[in-house]
Amino acid sequence: MARENKEVINKKPKSKINYSKNKKNLIIFFILSFALMIIIVFIQIGVRNLIENYFVDMFFAILAITTPTISAVIISGLNDGLQGIKNLFSGFRIWKVNFLWYLAGLLLIIAPLVFALFYLLFGGEAPGPAPNYTLPLFLLDLFVSLITGPLNEEAGWRGYALPRLQSRFSALISSVILGILWGFWHLPLYLVEIRLPFYIFIFLNIVLSILITWGYNNTNGSLIIAVLFHFCFNFVGTYIAGKLGLLPTMIFYLAGGILIGIYVIIVIVYYGPKRLSRKPEEDLPFEILDK
Repeated sequence: MARENKEVINKKPKSKINYSKNKKNLIIFFILSFALMIIIVFIQIGVRNLIENYFVDMFFAILAITTPTISAVIISGLNDGLQGIKNLFSGFRIWKVNFLWYLAGLLLIIAPLVFALFYLLFGGEAPGPAPNYTLPLFLLDLFVSLITGPLNEEAGWRGYALPRLQSRFSALISSVILGILWGFWHLPLYLVEIRLPFYIFIFLNIVLSILITWGYNNTNGSLIIAVLFHFCFNFVGTYIAGKLGLLPTMIFYLAGGILIGIYVIIVIVYYGPKRLSRKPEEDLPFEILDK
């Protein structure tokens, strides 16, 4: 990205991480996130057996997806009080960043759409949109997609867990660890909804985790950018091969895997695995207080 030192127009105070307490708090965060997810999903299953209601089901779905942020709020509040909770959400105030970072997130949608366009122009066959899938339904789906994942999760995964992982490991290793744990955290959801095969899902989760870390580290910890990357990634799987039917599923998996693989390799090679950033360490969005 051009002019690394001028990318972030608005800055936030660095997340100050107490290295000696880091491991304990991280373990508690992940255990609590997993435990709350499992409890809520089983409550959701029980409620489904009593009543079938879309809005009740959606309530539990949103609550389950929010568990990383709930966990982060609890731990931040217990350790640092109200100020800790404010710091947790401070990344949502960082939106004035170089427009290239918005483009980097949107590229996750643009590249597959361009591929789908050429696929169709050269005579490829696609299933097409789901029957009776109207524009109002599409717009409603976009909103639901935003609040059942990207917006609800990122304060927990990136706002809390990622900086603390990076205080102990490189950005790449931190991303892989978080991607794996993030993927397994989704497992209970397989009991209540149809999802990708898990071996594909966990791979994609790791890849997305690397890309979000790249965006986060280069925008002073912007959770807006993290949400954008997350949302655009989810959009592709849900709509291009799903509800809009622009590509057959197998073609989508093959082409999407190659495209995002190239994207991640370029990011790692150019920006480096240590920080996934070409900025100096002192410009990263967190600070280790005691090594």
